[in-house]
Amino acid sequence: MQTNLIINKLKAIVFLPIIIIAIGFTYFVTNSYIKYQALQTLETNIHKIKNISTLINNLQKERGLSSGYLGSNGKLFKTQLINMQHNVDNSFKNFILNSHKDGDKYIQIKSQLKDLRMNIHHLSTKVAFEFSFYTKLIQKFQTNYLEVVQDVHEASLKNMLISYTNLSFSKEALGEMRGSINAILSAHHKNKKLQNILLLSKGNYDVSLQRCKATLNKKYINQLAKIFCSSDYKYIQKVFYNISVKNLYTNSSKKWFIKSTNIIESFYSLEQNHFTDIDKEIQQNFIQVKITFMLILLLFLIITVLTLLFGLHIKRNILKNIQLLEEYKNAVDRSSIVSKTDKSGRIIYVNDKFCKISGYTKEELIGNAHNMVRHPDMPKSAFKEMWSTILTKKPWFGVVKNKKKNGGDYTVEVTINPILNEQGEIEEFIAIRNDITELISLHEDLEHTQEDLIFRMGEIGETRSKETGYHVRRVAKYSEILAKHYGLKEKEIKYLTTASPMHDIGKVGIPDNILNKPGKLTNDEWIIMQKHSTIGYDLFKDSNKPLLQTAAIIAYEHHEKYDGSGYPRGLKGDAIHIYGRITALADVFDALESDRCYKKAWENEKIFKLLKEERGKHFDPRLVDIFFKHLDEFLAVRDFYNESSSFMKENL
Repeated sequence: MQTNLIINKLKAIVFLPIIIIAIGFTYFVTNSYIKYQALQTLETNIHKIKNISTLINNLQKERGLSSGYLGSNGKLFKTQLINMQHNVDNSFKNFILNSHKDGDKYIQIKSQLKDLRMNIHHLSTKVAFEFSFYTKLIQKFQTNYLEVVQDVHEASLKNMLISYTNLSFSKEALGEMRGSINAILSAHHKNKKLQNILLLSKGNYDVSLQRCKATLNKKYINQLAKIFCSSDYKYIQKVFYNISVKNLYTNSSKKWFIKSTNIIESFYSLEQNHFTDIDKEIQQNFIQVKITFMLILLLFLIITVLTLLFGLHIKRNILKNIQLLEEYKNAVDRSSIVSKTDKSGRIIYVNDKFCKISGYTKEELIGNAHNMVRHPDMPKSAFKEMWSTILTKKPWFGVVKNKKKNGGDYTVEVTINPILNEQGEIEEFIAIRNDITELISLHEDLEHTQEDLIFRMGEIGETRSKETGYHVRRVAKYSEILAKHYGLKEKEIKYLTTASPMHDIGKVGIPDNILNKPGKLTNDEWIIMQKHSTIGYDLFKDSNKPLLQTAAIIAYEHHEKYDGSGYPRGLKGDAIHIYGRITALADVFDALESDRCYKKAWENEKIFKLLKEERGKHFDPRLVDIFFKHLDEFLAVRDFYNESSSFMKENL
């Protein structure tokens, strides 16, 4: 009887399926239009990036020529510089014409550039200032690349843009090397600021090049390999070595500029090839959107015709749809964790998945509140916010950690929807959950992977000095023990433990003949060796990441001594950061009890005697006291992280 009543009412809305299909068609058309608009925007942005790429390439050349002009006190590169400034002006003009939104801002930048050029031609500015201005200007333009990448969601296009961006940053780092070396060679003498810029640029180049190789496809990897095998590339590598290691300034600045420019132009050529491939990919996406739209239109017409033809069979179709709705409900029950509650929050329905994951039966759950599965880690404020949202008839989305009946836990992504009656009042609430316990676990694994990468980078520095990776692991564990008993906060302990393997990363900038010399270093060699602290600091000092800031402090201060006799700054007492004081003790203890290329491992008694003698001299007295008070912990770490340990052989 009830079914017949439903059928009689539904006969009056034979065209309801057509309306629904029309809505679906509208949705897909709108979606296709949005995709089409996004592709048009991307195409416009790519055109903008092309202009920026040309402008940056010319600015990089102008920077290098300006550095050489100033470095030679106006004796070199004058004609080339004037010609290149003309090229930059043309690039700027073309870029501004196509940048309606930010045109005024870039006109102001161009005015600042004009003032700088006047000072350069009058030799009234420093190389370092000129170099910094151009570099910051180029970096400002490069942010356009990152903004475009963020707005792209199609995987293949995003990957292509990321690889292009990495290539661009590699080229910029190489351009910074070109400019700084050009200034040094033009002046024929050492410039400390430019030397630091050169080392930092080389580090940036190496890092960005590794990222570039990781994202480029095989085609571009092969092209890069040809560049690296060229005589020009070998020449610029040799000049860098002569300047940074041997302090030789005899190479021709003009020859350097030509050779380095050839390599940078090769990188620029790769960029242009990237643009061509990206354009092709965009056009393919345009075609796909058009084809999809035509298919949807054809499908809409076919379904509409079929619906009209089968309008006479509405009774059977409606009954079938009722059955389908029931199947959809079952599908949700089978694929998601579902529960329903009344307005007071009492459970009135749970599906089998809810029972399975929580460990409770339906009989145990129905009639009770959800707080019986609430985990103690979840703050009450989260549930207060949830109720304040759903009582306003709005859906609530969130991640909730729950407790199982057996005491275990699981984490779910939850959507709670208020169900309204015909008067618009809340009738009940339905919650649909997805189990993300494994995803949370994967996230934790990712954090562990990041920590492992830090260890690996630390191991790179130690490997250059023929040390095993166990050294950095032991230093990390020793630092953790000292920090814990010293009373540092948990977050500080984590940063210190994770970053301490980077204490000697600056050794990557020390020549092998000094780093691995078996005998005593000469005074000149010792001065070079001491630079590893400053090199390590320079690598990380400009980062705004707390972990890398910690690494910068440790690299800079782990050779300072408590009595002020250390290096590189001769800091004394508490003026040395606690991270540096802790790492100093951990590093020395491990060094003494380990074989090195210049010494054999010491016996325990000899080590302990030295540490006591250096209490208040080399080391913070409080840390030495902590060391001996908890000596068993340090010895346990030493024995566990040992080259002969079977566990370490299997897991490292």
